[in-house]
Amino acid sequence: MARKNLFNIAEADSGRPAYEPEPRQPARAQGTANPQVGAGERARKATSRPQAYREGKRAVMFFLTDEAFSQMHVLLARQGRKKVQTLMEELVDDWFRRENAPRLVR
Repeated sequence: MARKNLFNIAEADSGRPAYEPEPRQPARAQGTANPQVGAGERARKATSRPQAYREGKRAVMFFLTDEAFSQMHVLLARQGRKKVQTLMEELVDDWFRRENAPRLVR
């Protein structure tokens, strides 16, 4: 018996415009760049802070198959969630609950 495919990314994203990357700027020769632009960019990077939701947190990374990644995003779209961050926090919190560990503080 063939298994019915429940996750079709084309149907889930039918209302979204297609992604179009911004055109790349040609690289300038090293001696011709405006020194003020370079200094300003370096100063901005030095003073930039991590996004507020990242403060006091550490990154955890893992890899999914293409099929699992697509299914996850289809389910997130159907549920009206905005971020994978929220889903991952809920999953870790559920895991902590099952293991009788202290729960996440939000």
